Amino acid sequence: MLKRLYARLIPHTARIKILIVFIAINLAATVAYTLYAWNLKADAVRETIDARLVAAASAAPKMIGYDYLREARDPKSIDEQRYLAMVRLLHDYCQKVGLRYLYVFTQEGNKIIYLADAASEEEIRAGNYGRYYGEYDARPLGLAQAFATGKAQFAEYEDRYGHFRSVFQPMQREDGKTLVFGADIDLSDVETQQREALNQALLIGMGLFLAGVLGSFWLARTLSAPLSRLAEAADRIADGDYRVRVPARGHDEFALLARAFNSMGSAISEREAEIIRMAYIDPLTELPNRVRLAELIAEEIQAAQQGDDSVAVVMIDIDRFKYINDYLGYSAGDAALKSIAQRLRQVQRDTDHLGRFSGDEFVLVLPGVHKGNIDNVVRRLHRILENPLAIAGQSIDVAGSTGVAFFPLHGTSANVLLREAEAAMYLAKRTHADYLVYDPGQEANRKSQLSLLGELKTAVESNQLSTYLQPKINLADGRICGVEALVRWDHPERGWIPPGQFIPFAEQTGKIRALTLWILRECMLTSCHWAALGRNVRISVNVSVNDTEDPAFAGMVQSLLEETGADAHNLCLEITESATMEAPDKVLDALRHLRSLGFKLSIDDFGTGYSSLAYLSRLPVQELKIDRSFVLRLDEADGLQIARAIVELGHVLKLDVVAEGVETQAAWDTLVELGCDQVQGFLVAKPMPIVAFDEWYKHHKGYWRDAMEKDESGQMA
Repeated sequence: MLKRLYARLIPHTARIKILIVFIAINLAATVAYTLYAWNLKADAVRETIDARLVAAASAAPKMIGYDYLREARDPKSIDEQRYLAMVRLLHDYCQKVGLRYLYVFTQEGNKIIYLADAASEEEIRAGNYGRYYGEYDARPLGLAQAFATGKAQFAEYEDRYGHFRSVFQPMQREDGKTLVFGADIDLSDVETQQREALNQALLIGMGLFLAGVLGSFWLARTLSAPLSRLAEAADRIADGDYRVRVPARGHDEFALLARAFNSMGSAISEREAEIIRMAYIDPLTELPNRVRLAELIAEEIQAAQQGDDSVAVVMIDIDRFKYINDYLGYSAGDAALKSIAQRLRQVQRDTDHLGRFSGDEFVLVLPGVHKGNIDNVVRRLHRILENPLAIAGQSIDVAGSTGVAFFPLHGTSANVLLREAEAAMYLAKRTHADYLVYDPGQEANRKSQLSLLGELKTAVESNQLSTYLQPKINLADGRICGVEALVRWDHPERGWIPPGQFIPFAEQTGKIRALTLWILRECMLTSCHWAALGRNVRISVNVSVNDTEDPAFAGMVQSLLEETGADAHNLCLEITESATMEAPDKVLDALRHLRSLGFKLSIDDFGTGYSSLAYLSRLPVQELKIDRSFVLRLDEADGLQIARAIVELGHVLKLDVVAEGVETQAAWDTLVELGCDQVQGFLVAKPMPIVAFDEWYKHHKGYWRDAMEKDESGQMA
């Protein structure tokens, strides 16, 4: 009786032991995998959030505007309305990119002072935001370290606004003052993403564990001897070796269990591979991401060190890509990025690496390429990008700004080379260069829109553009002595497009040339017509900085003169003061050439740049135009003094002085008292088509006296 009972219990006891052992092994493997998967995902979450913070802080100076940062020097330099507008702008940006706050600090003695802050309307109404030049009293350690070291610092801290993960990124202002740009994200957001990662890992782990338990029950009924092999295989999986397989010969229970075990190992291996792929591969373009790029560069550096070779890191930023997203939507932007990635692969050799660095930035890693042979690579790269993209039923011109850094010439680590290639790329974008190799001496000059450029080319060719003229009046006798030519675009589908929507973008991309030559030709033809009528009115045309920096521009203008038969003495070219300072030697040569052709030359927007008196005296110009911002402030003491100084300076240099933006009789009278020579503005007339100007000129018989003569009642005649 006892023997039979013992004989019946022994198999059950062994089966239970086998089941317990296998469940324990399966649990260990599942826990190890779950912890590993969660740690990997949590690290990726943290890196993504930190990268977002750094990107936001890096973009803050451009968003806030360098003019604002330069002006924010004392408590009175920024008025309340302008500051609140900046607060709302930064808040809107934070909402778009998933941040809580974005702000700017500076240091006055021991005090940390607000220069800009982000706040919602509710927070503004409640007064829960940093006032301009108000003191910030929380003083997290990372902020103090950023001021002290001049390097970006991460911090987690809590103040009266909440509990945050933050980055504090310093920047030197032109006057040597340190500004710190801060970006916050609620720690609750970080914790939420990490909890989601943990839940995903736990869910996968529980699924695997349940599958293992079911397999254990199946195996426990028939297994005994093969258990050691299964336990060994489970241990290897727990150690991360997902390639292990258990022999599965035959069709018995063990063979079935072995196959199930092998399938489980394959599933874990596939999930592991997917997790690694998500951590290192950009899901949109299927290219290596920033983390993987850094590893690949490090590997190529190590190989190059052994062979005394070089490595080129080429960073390409797609110009005006933001406007693809803005105007066509994010799906069109994604499609464009995929298409660009496919094109860039055509440049890639078998030994090269191509990756997506960030939003619209790509990186090529080129082993064995040095400074002497990079030119051909970049030119081939640009040729591939030249062809328009067909996205969302539209043809989109794309171009890239490219920066290059070399190992070992510029650095010996991946992060350094990436940073330096990025610096060269931004400088190339700012100067409209095809590409630039990193130059340590130009690092300080480092400072990225879809436009209507493709359609602008069509507009020039199909006469969609028209010339408007705004009269200039000689203050001494009221004579209509000149006009300023302004371009207007009547789009066949969009209607009238304001100049501010296409001219700045054309200038930024260096494609303003066609527009400049078009309006010059129109004005030359008009000038010829007026000369035949005996009309002595000079036409002024604005010239872009891109044009004056191009040695070939003056030759193109000379060809237009020969083609139209115009007299250059009847034309004036206006160049902004800031344009004369971009490349002084090139601009000076170009202006001398244009002056030799007979053009009158004028410095537009005078007073807004930084030209010195010595440099100004060297320029072959005959006219200064007072910027409208000063004319609009003639009723203020400082505006009046600036205008007086410009008039006196112009006369000392024997230049004509023109005031633009004259809108009131009081401004006219003040300018007369100051001795200004000419004026233009809405008080005289708004810009009008050429035909309308002809009628206006005939009506006034060549003289405008409305602002000079009054009837006996004191009203303007």
